[in-house]
Amino acid sequence: MKSITLRLAILSALWVVLGLTVVGVYVNQATTLQLQNAADARISALHDAVTANIEFDARGLIQLPHSLPTPEFDQPLSGVYWQITAEGNLLRSKSLWDEILPSPQSSNNNNANNSGSQWSTIKGPRNEDVRLLSRAITLPDFKQTVWVQVAVAQENTEREIASLRRSLLYGLTALGALLVAGVCVIVIAGLQPLRQAKNVLHAIRRGQNARLAENAPDEIAPLFSEINALVAENHQAVERARCYVGNLAHALKTPLTVVTNALASSTPDLALAQQQIALLNRTVAYHLARARISARSAAQSAQTGATPLTIAREVAAALRRIAPQIEIVVKGDPIAQVAIDRQDLIELLGNLMENAIKWAHSLCLVEIGLCPQADSDIDPKARISIRIQDDGPGMPDEVASTLARQRGERLDEAQVGFGLGLAIVEEIALLYGGSLAIVPKGALGGVRIDVTLPAFGA
Repeated sequence: MKSITLRLAILSALWVVLGLTVVGVYVNQATTLQLQNAADARISALHDAVTANIEFDARGLIQLPHSLPTPEFDQPLSGVYWQITAEGNLLRSKSLWDEILPSPQSSNNNNANNSGSQWSTIKGPRNEDVRLLSRAITLPDFKQTVWVQVAVAQENTEREIASLRRSLLYGLTALGALLVAGVCVIVIAGLQPLRQAKNVLHAIRRGQNARLAENAPDEIAPLFSEINALVAENHQAVERARCYVGNLAHALKTPLTVVTNALASSTPDLALAQQQIALLNRTVAYHLARARISARSAAQSAQTGATPLTIAREVAAALRRIAPQIEIVVKGDPIAQVAIDRQDLIELLGNLMENAIKWAHSLCLVEIGLCPQADSDIDPKARISIRIQDDGPGMPDEVASTLARQRGERLDEAQVGFGLGLAIVEEIALLYGGSLAIVPKGALGGVRIDVTLPAFGA
């Protein structure tokens, strides 16, 4: 059963049936008891009427000289009977015809209450079920105990109970049908936002919409937000792929032209061709690295933090073997961690520090710590700053502006990979929600690169 609507409708119907069944059983028992009590109250009232009419004749025998107000007592086999029993004296209603009610001592199913009354259910003259009330009374100037019995057939009460049960069944069935129908309408209306989301997602897939509506119900608003984030991430991935293709085409265009010209001449320049082929290999390697970085999920990678100071010291130790004449100083917060994959942080710091020592005269400075400034909506403690600068010649402002507009452009053919390295660094920073800024002339005189990354756990 995959349909949520059908599943909720069935569960709701079962719950409604269960609830109405419990209510029906309770109402049936309560009303049946109430009708039975009402019938017993009528029998007790008839018993009082019979008792009130008892008199003695001249011989001291019991008699009922007056007619009772209930005509059923005078109709044979009417279903309403009375009987008075005393020692040697028995009086019966005409409705009993020639039948005799069982004596109280021998009545079956006796149920005596605190007032001395005995209630029982017996078979009447017509073999019908009758409710019998037997009560012993004491009359003035009469030493013997007198038993007064009144019996009423239960046919009417049973008919009323059966009619009530039918009405209750029909009413609860109709109510259950209405409740189930109402629940189905509520479920369909409640799931309408999901159906609308399906249509919007279809429109997004066809390029007609950019995102789901933000005014979704509170219960599914987080789902819509996650879907919007996924759509935005996919859109960014497509844009990055377009950028990669453009950068790669731009980076390969000039070396391929040089190689073609070098080999097409009457005297091929093999040395120049080999140099450009090596450049092509490095360019392809850079773009493969960028593709690998983009393919990695930032959300998964950011589940563990990396310590920039430790990694910067490891990179510095490796670079000192390559450029022992350059002093590499690394300082900063030893406990600061960034939400980035360790391998990506190594690549980021490696590119920046390698570029710095290529241009430095004698000093490369790496500083790591909390961001000195932050956006108004961002907690400064939530971002880590990585600043790398050198004492080299610096960068003209117009070159920095060109580099900012066109990543991958080479600044100096003699210093390989400066522009592409910055492009990779920026890709890594943006992938993890960070940023990169270039200052053409820093405090040491050379280029200063400022990278900010989210702090781990922020």
